[in-house]
Amino acid sequence: MAEAFPGSRVICPSCNTCLVLALQVKTPDTGMVVKKEAKVITPDKAEVIRKQAMAHVANWLDMPQPELQSTLAKLKEQDAYTIWKIPKGDSGLFREITAPGEMLKKIQRRILDRLLYRIPVSNASHGFVPGRSIVTNARYHLATAGVLLNLDLKDAFPSVSAARVKQLYVRYLKIPLKHLGEEVAPAVLDTVIDMLVALTTFQDKLPQGGPCSGYLLNLACITLDKNLYRLLKNHGESYRYTRYADDITISAPVSIPSNLQEEIQKAIHNCGFIVNPRKAHYAERSKGQLLEVTGLVLEKDKVRIPADKLEVFRAIIHQAAQLPAEQLTPEKKLEVQSIVAFVHMVYKRLPPRIWGPYRGYMDKHGLRYPQQASKAYLDLYPD
Repeated sequence: MAEAFPGSRVICPSCNTCLVLALQVKTPDTGMVVKKEAKVITPDKAEVIRKQAMAHVANWLDMPQPELQSTLAKLKEQDAYTIWKIPKGDSGLFREITAPGEMLKKIQRRILDRLLYRIPVSNASHGFVPGRSIVTNARYHLATAGVLLNLDLKDAFPSVSAARVKQLYVRYLKIPLKHLGEEVAPAVLDTVIDMLVALTTFQDKLPQGGPCSGYLLNLACITLDKNLYRLLKNHGESYRYTRYADDITISAPVSIPSNLQEEIQKAIHNCGFIVNPRKAHYAERSKGQLLEVTGLVLEKDKVRIPADKLEVFRAIIHQAAQLPAEQLTPEKKLEVQSIVAFVHMVYKRLPPRIWGPYRGYMDKHGLRYPQQASKAYLDLYPD
């Protein structure tokens, strides 16, 4: 039996009867404690509630009910995701990617766009937030950083359980859902929350690869972000803090004391996450060490891509420029365009080291390119 708490629903495994446990709540106007009695929901009534919940979710997401019902059935049969592993750099370790099928991916994207984006996240969040990126994450530390502390949350996505995701929906989304149109009965709204949890989690945890997972991780980190803000402020006004998904960056003009570093790790642990010791990194500019944030180097007045990585990019584009037309695959074209888009995002224009081979690549394969050699804007990239 799952752990029960006031207000939770306990389902009998033999007859599917649902018991909603008693709950004490405070009324918003008077603050008085009111007891809500326990309720019993029979299987027939539960099916009616489920159909009403399905209709509301389909309406909010602007999609046919049969598609939603079919996807929920696939989830129940464990047939809605594809799992594969990708290497974590040169460590010899692998990261498991859990990718949703096309229909589930479409549904998750709509949940993100129509529902989750209604919920504000911490200002520390730079990953999976519209208008933000690894560049905004790094630039925030540019003006004042003399030292950097980089920490990584180990297995951050699977650390967020389905029960925790449900708590997030109840806390941040349940009230807004009441204002999306017609009135929704409390029992129906509870079932809606359960459906959303089923649609955005996999094997009782947050899947790394789903469109909603990054934003749900940001929501799960709201308390962590708040606690770290408070902790750093207690130690002075010069500290800056950002988080890009599971990558934490803390900067300061001068050294970060070891006792504060220990307090930071303790605060992270108290919020249900674990710091990966292999990825913890501390650097000081005064010692000639590079200050690097999410793969970008901080200099005195700009953010740049590390020289070795830029050279790898140049070599890939140059190699693509040497390929015969029949060997230029769609995958290779996508790789080149992704590199150019990334470099452009960092520098706003392509540096000569990249622009030269890129121009040769476009000329060789008859692709159109900007007229001004000094600039290559994203909207001019070939399809």
